[in-house]
Amino acid sequence: MDYLQAEEEGLHHHLLAEEQLTDEQLSEEIERFRRIVLSACSSLGNLQLVTDSAQDLTERKMEYVPSEDCLASLKDIKRYIQEDEQGEGKWVLRWLGECNTLQNDIIPIFIYYTRQLKNQLSDHDHDRALKTIMMCVELLVFLTWSMDSEPEEVKVRFIRVLRSYKRAFASSPAVFSLLSIAVMYFRKPHKSDKEALLVKGILYVFRNVLAIPDPLVSPTSKGMSQVEVHDALIAVLDKELVIDFFLTLASSADDKQLKDLRPTLLDIVYYLFYRVPVSALFDQQMTWFNADNGSKRFGRHNNFGGVYAVSTGDSTIMPVFNAKEVLHPFANMFKKRQNVRKPKDPSEASVAPVDREWRILDPSSVPILRRVAAVFIDSCFNPFMSAMFEDARTSGTVMDATTPRLLYVAAYFVDISLTNPAVDLGCTSALVQTHVFGLVMRNASAFVEMREWMPLEQAMYCTQQILLSLGRMRGTKLDSLSENVLSNLFYDGDALDLFVRLCRVYKPTKHSRRFLEQVARLTETFLATLKSYAQAKAGLLVKKRVKKRAKKPVKTESDGEEARADTAQDPSAANKADNESDIGPDMDDAGDAEDEESDSEDNDDNGEVLVERAFDIAKFERAFATSDVVKAYSHLLAPPSSIEFVYPMLSRIAIASERPHLFFKKNIMLRMLVLFDDQYTYPHRTEMLDLVAWIFRQYITVINSPALAHHYKAEELNNKLAVECMLAFLKQSCLGTTVKPVITRHIVELIADGGSKKDDDANDDELKGDVAVAVQEGVRIEGVRIEADDDDFDFDFDFGLPPMAASSANNNQLMDDVDMGEVYFNR
Repeated sequence: MDYLQAEEEGLHHHLLAEEQLTDEQLSEEIERFRRIVLSACSSLGNLQLVTDSAQDLTERKMEYVPSEDCLASLKDIKRYIQEDEQGEGKWVLRWLGECNTLQNDIIPIFIYYTRQLKNQLSDHDHDRALKTIMMCVELLVFLTWSMDSEPEEVKVRFIRVLRSYKRAFASSPAVFSLLSIAVMYFRKPHKSDKEALLVKGILYVFRNVLAIPDPLVSPTSKGMSQVEVHDALIAVLDKELVIDFFLTLASSADDKQLKDLRPTLLDIVYYLFYRVPVSALFDQQMTWFNADNGSKRFGRHNNFGGVYAVSTGDSTIMPVFNAKEVLHPFANMFKKRQNVRKPKDPSEASVAPVDREWRILDPSSVPILRRVAAVFIDSCFNPFMSAMFEDARTSGTVMDATTPRLLYVAAYFVDISLTNPAVDLGCTSALVQTHVFGLVMRNASAFVEMREWMPLEQAMYCTQQILLSLGRMRGTKLDSLSENVLSNLFYDGDALDLFVRLCRVYKPTKHSRRFLEQVARLTETFLATLKSYAQAKAGLLVKKRVKKRAKKPVKTESDGEEARADTAQDPSAANKADNESDIGPDMDDAGDAEDEESDSEDNDDNGEVLVERAFDIAKFERAFATSDVVKAYSHLLAPPSSIEFVYPMLSRIAIASERPHLFFKKNIMLRMLVLFDDQYTYPHRTEMLDLVAWIFRQYITVINSPALAHHYKAEELNNKLAVECMLAFLKQSCLGTTVKPVITRHIVELIADGGSKKDDDANDDELKGDVAVAVQEGVRIEGVRIEADDDDFDFDFDFGLPPMAASSANNNQLMDDVDMGEVYFNR
């Protein structure tokens, strides 16, 4: 050993100065280092025949027996690993994985000395056995530690090794030995620091092994039952009562002695339900993957050749060479590949990641996880979550490493409890406390400010489940608790504004589709809860921040003369001022400041005051009627997903807020047309198609009028075939006709170029005369702005235009243009 130690010290000196070595010299030094590591591994122990005279020679078995230098060799291996951490190659971990040291040596040594501790040993032997067990646990923690924080090359290299370690632990002897040691020292009333670290280390081992991911399996792959090791590990943990040990610790998590174990227990509970959707525990017939079913096949006759003549309904004939396109005319017509960058993966260095890529769950694991979920909700949820959120509050840091996973686990079990009506709502009441909900909302607001999108997704999921739970509690014995939390939530104007901000942060290059779906689910849940609460409460008040209004200076006669002089010198300045003062269709009037203020005001250092105002839910809903929200929600239309949450928002924007013009963008219109594809089935299909048809009918009115198109900033579709198909469909369908259109075909106001808005009758008469002259002379009026209204005006009567001759071609063209809401006269 002295020779090996001297050689090791010299080798370590060379490795630290590896920058001065050539490639050949470095390879030689690495090979020498490898021989030293493998030498330590070979001196751990070996297999020997069990010497028992009572057994027949043919029945004797081989048993692993540690060597005398076993403890020293384990310490050497630990030192080699620590020294190797200074570099980037992780050579020692690689060599240990190649030699299967964990499976062939470390686990057998741990099992051997665990059995020795149950016997009557001398103090020296007991101390030696305990030290060996502790050293084995340390090495198990090192070898099974996650590689998520390492470069991609290192993760790919070690993932197979880690999965082999996971298969080694999916056996009863190793798991039973770990549980025996943990229970033995956890039950001691007075534990030493080393014994406490031993229990903590064993929990680390279980956490690390559960965290090793199984490979994601394609839905078309065969032999999937042989791939999932995670379910086999869960079955062993349940059989050896290890899961019950975890549940016992979680039920006593509010004990101060378990404070250091809470984060590890949180990770263990998370990985027990790793990639398992809530519906999988109650519905085994669900579709596990969002992708199309790979077993879908067309009939053999569909592969035959042929040319199909497809009419668009406007005397346009198209040749189609694919039967699928004939059966689904809208299938690929409106969908184009867009060169959009994929969202970047969230950073996993500072926070614990949450993986929601659902996996295939073995049917044998379903009853186990059901039982674990039931026990955790009934006995562990309130004490464990209360302690965890208290730790999060006292930590003082918003971006704690365990915060996203805590929010997800808490919401996950509340989701399970809400799925089962038989579960008492009081079992999850720890999450619906005022201070806990406030902490969740503050974290969500901080995540938006810090642009931490992965934690924000978990905060939204947690907020949604809290709102659903509060809504379920209303009218029950927990009604007072629900009333207290909801009254505080809806009284805080900043909290209400947060939900509006969440709908506007989505960017296709930064966020995933799942993130947007979570935004839609949360927003609809919040608005439904708010509406239900506001209807039950008369005179709902909200406290908002408003800017102090500066006193307007009193205008004198000289000021007015100077302003008129400036306008005369620069006429464009007057036009610009008029445009800025005018409220256009895209302006958000939901946040307009009200003139009246409450008597009680709280001053703010930022020049703002907190005032109480009567809450108008209709005005608040109009805050969502913006182009950013429409653009974001439109990404859930192609292909359609979460339509049950998307449809109410789009209907609220287009119909309730009367802003269909926000949809008049090329990409948004094409995404809406995908909804007519027959291959898609989704909730509220009829209602959704009726809404899209209603929007499209008004879009046709606007796009055929240059004046209206300019006013509403409508974009023309460059897919002529798509427009023709939709026009043909609308001519034959009654969709989109039940609701009165917002944008009518009639002109109610005409304003000439460079002029101000004429409100008096004299100016109106003058304008009508100009229009009449223009009609007689057949000229085009430039710069006409059109403001639509719902009132049904008679164009000829209101503007005094001369009657049109039915036989005149020019007059017929003019009538068609007027019917489309356009003032456009050809010279």
